[in-house]
Amino acid sequence: MIIGLNTGLRVSDFMRLDLSHIKDDTIRIKAQKTGKFAEIPINNQIAHTLEKRGGNLPKAISEQKFNEYIKEIGEAVGFSQKVRGAKMECINKKEAETAGIEKVFRKVSGTFPKYELMTSHICRRSFATNLYGEIPTPVIMSITGHATETQFLTYIKKTNAENAEVLRNFYKRSAEKKGLETTLKVV
Repeated sequence: MIIGLNTGLRVSDFMRLDLSHIKDDTIRIKAQKTGKFAEIPINNQIAHTLEKRGGNLPKAISEQKFNEYIKEIGEAVGFSQKVRGAKMECINKKEAETAGIEKVFRKVSGTFPKYELMTSHICRRSFATNLYGEIPTPVIMSITGHATETQFLTYIKKTNAENAEVLRNFYKRSAEKKGLETTLKVV
């Protein structure tokens, strides 16, 4: 999960990462979906993960198993607030288990604990959201592989308060560059 949160790669790409994709503290990988290359510098969290594993990447697992682990982590850290969303549910679980038949799934909409809706996609979305406003949008887009800013902005989950804080910080930096006071005084 740490690698996904810090690279913005799709699960299909970060699950196939191996040491051949890492050179000079940079991950270089061709996205399966788009065929575009991404270059992502290794940050401290990824470096620590590699160091902890003797220079090796975590073992690849299936996307389904990864999603199960994400839900377990979400529940363990208390992401239990109720939110609207949709999830896949098995509609013939008992029958499938007893009769040995294939399970049938359907998408169910409703209100669920947040952790039940968490999937591998949370890594990619969190990567984009956490960097948005901190580094130029085209830089993030070059890593996530989004072709248009409109498409990219559907990923960003910033609240109005968070957007206001970004603007506040911009004003402070601008004022500091110009040597101006950053607060307004009402007279």
